[in-house]
Amino acid sequence: MCPLSAEFGYAFSTKTRPLETMRHPRLMKQLQVLVVDNDPDSRHLLTVLFAAYGIRTIATASACKALAILQDIQPDLLISELALPGEDGYCLMQQVKALESRQQVQIPAIALTGYNRKSDQAQALAVGFRRYLVKPVDIDELMTTVADLTKSPQMVPTT
Repeated sequence: MCPLSAEFGYAFSTKTRPLETMRHPRLMKQLQVLVVDNDPDSRHLLTVLFAAYGIRTIATASACKALAILQDIQPDLLISELALPGEDGYCLMQQVKALESRQQVQIPAIALTGYNRKSDQAQALAVGFRRYLVKPVDIDELMTTVADLTKSPQMVPTT
């Protein structure tokens, strides 16, 4: 595990794959992700990680700010912590679902959280999150999930 990633609650896989086997023609620069996490280190790490894959990231600390952003843009993916100040991630997702219905759009969403109980997972999936990942998350698992939900090929860093 990379010490830096462990410090921020993320883990790199011990699996190694040749970069050549993971390359695909689609540029990830086409993707835009909205990250909602009250922890500034988590927001920063995800922003830096996604930038390495050419993904544009908008990061915010609260559900209220996320909803305001969603009035102006439609990201390809939403990633949210469940434990947010004020309105939590569950409430955010319920409001996103209402917004989707009004605007006739779909925004796939990942709950990326420190909560690790089956009841939290069940509740997150019930309110509309498509995937549930627990911190510390394996970077390969996160990027595979992002690729799956955005219908993108397996991603590799652009550096």
